[in-house]
Amino acid sequence: MKLFLLRILLLADAVVLLLLGALLIFAPAQVERAFHFQDLAPAVSYLIGLGGCALATLGFGYLRAVAHPLRHVVWIQVGVARGILECALGVVCLIRGTVTLQQAGLGTVVAGAIAVAYCALYPRKPRLIKPAATAGHPAQSTP
Repeated sequence: MKLFLLRILLLADAVVLLLLGALLIFAPAQVERAFHFQDLAPAVSYLIGLGGCALATLGFGYLRAVAHPLRHVVWIQVGVARGILECALGVVCLIRGTVTLQQAGLGTVVAGAIAVAYCALYPRKPRLIKPAATAGHPAQSTP
């Protein structure tokens, strides 16, 4: 069940990143307006497009990981790191007053939730449980 949920999370994250990446690449001015950023220099659209390239690339990586999350566990680690960094950046920028809650609040909360979800669903190696020793027959250790 946990692996199934991890695949769903990877797929949902991939789709969102691919769509957001495409928007940042092909419609940066509309994204600026949607997030209430006014009067930005035209060169900022270039930087936004570069961010879109990074997000789309992450989306492709997550799509790859959907098929075999255990084989591509590094993508889950990247998801945790990305979520933590995005959440931390959002909190710092909100505290500094660089952005408003309306501009960064939702993204900050979603990034934190993504990091928590990846941590909760992180694939771990199964633990081997040694059988308990029964009375009269102590567990034998093997060399």
